[in-house]
Amino acid sequence: MDVCSDLMEEYELGITKQAIDDRFNDRAVLFFRRILDRLLSAEFNTCKDFGGLLSRFNRVRIKDSTKFPLPKAFTHKYKGHGGGGNGGKSDNCESLISVQYEYDMLSGETMDLRLTDGLKNDLSDSRDFTDDIRENDLFIRDLGYCSLPYLEKIAGGGAFFLNRLPAKTVVYTAEDGYEPMDFKKLYAIMNKHKLSHMELDVLVGKKAKLPCRLVIMPVDNATYEKRIRKATEKGKHYKYKVSQEYRAKSRLNFFITNVDKKDLDTEKVREVYTLRWQLELLFKVWKSQAKIDQIKEMKIERFECQLYSKLIWLLLNWRIFKWMGNEIYKRERILCSVWKFYKYATRIAQRLRMALKDPVQMEKILIRVLKIAPMEFILEKKKDKLSQNQTFTHLA
Repeated sequence: MDVCSDLMEEYELGITKQAIDDRFNDRAVLFFRRILDRLLSAEFNTCKDFGGLLSRFNRVRIKDSTKFPLPKAFTHKYKGHGGGGNGGKSDNCESLISVQYEYDMLSGETMDLRLTDGLKNDLSDSRDFTDDIRENDLFIRDLGYCSLPYLEKIAGGGAFFLNRLPAKTVVYTAEDGYEPMDFKKLYAIMNKHKLSHMELDVLVGKKAKLPCRLVIMPVDNATYEKRIRKATEKGKHYKYKVSQEYRAKSRLNFFITNVDKKDLDTEKVREVYTLRWQLELLFKVWKSQAKIDQIKEMKIERFECQLYSKLIWLLLNWRIFKWMGNEIYKRERILCSVWKFYKYATRIAQRLRMALKDPVQMEKILIRVLKIAPMEFILEKKKDKLSQNQTFTHLA
């Protein structure tokens, strides 16, 4: 809807398009940023009905990022990697933005939501913004965030981590007198005995030698071939050959954690790690439903106001979804689809906005959401595969 017409229709406020555009300035950006900050800091408690595995932890903190290209005119603030221009791939555009997002899987509380330029990678973000570490927190993050200083910081705070093993990290095993691990030998043993998994007590890092559990699981041929194909293409570009050690290593998944085995047994390690995929699904919802990555050329302050307002809208609906999902699961043991819920929220966005001024109307909307959820938002089980929500419920 045209903003000028909307303001006149809903608020009887007459204003020109130019006057509206003038109001998108640094102060307006700060205003939206502070609303978002206030939303993030507001206490939000989802019912913690976890009597199983995850109840061992204070918080289960999942973090990931999503990037998308911006108009070339935004390069001075949001720098990219190349010269692809607006609409190019994320690794080849002049202007690029990254959205860093972290939330607690147990409470649903958003712990971090920031905008950075595309040149700031996840590793540097992990170094600069891993804070508020509390005893018995569990941190689950993608490989891009994982470094030895990060792992040491988590362990030093009395918390726990679960990560994939970074490719170039040196690992020492007790079985070999704490000599560097021979990955070719390891793969040969697992292949010979047809092992579905293996666990070793190891020291990670050439200098740090951080005590960890290393859980090893073989991958299917399709995953192996994809890894080798990617490494071979990279090798051709940088003029090197893929080593036999890398080929052996590519046949396996490696997970490292400092959680005691009695609290997280070997078979559950991969299941818990896949909880991280919740954020990948959420980012897809953000892009498909809120269109956060579809940016037209405009003044940068207007873009930032729009993006912050979309993130505010997404987080408010996320809270409604978490509340609704818990209520429906407690009542009927039915899991709800975040994708289906956001599609519905997008359809009734105008009604939701108007209901913010009328608590009675908001209550009616929430009652209706609960009523239709078991029919319209039910999470359909994929054939022979658990969804991330089902995995979470199974573990809990």
